Amino acid sequence: MKSKLTLRKHLWATLLALVFSIAISAQSDGLYMKGVVQSPSGRLFSSVWVIASQNGDEKGRSLTGDDGRYYISNLGDGVYDLAVYKDNNLLHREQLDLRADSRRHDILIR
Repeated sequence: MKSKLTLRKHLWATLLALVFSIAISAQSDGLYMKGVVQSPSGRLFSSVWVIASQNGDEKGRSLTGDDGRYYISNLGDGVYDLAVYKDNNLLHREQLDLRADSRRHDILIR
């Protein structure tokens, strides 16, 4: 009986370690994009939505702060359509090729 309890403890510990390592690796594999939404003259755009889509499916969105900064996480490699909205008005649209080495992307609205 004691050996069954010991075996169960080891099995649970192994399972817990496996789940933990999978969760850590999933977090580190996710890409993100971040930057500042501004005009060429440096005017910051606060309270605008930056929306990232891929093949028509929204993958993430961020509301800019007073400093014009946005951050969208849990993305993968690939080409994204970025749209910037204030209320229901489209202010800007562009495409971004997100790779592991290019996570920062400032958006200029003309």
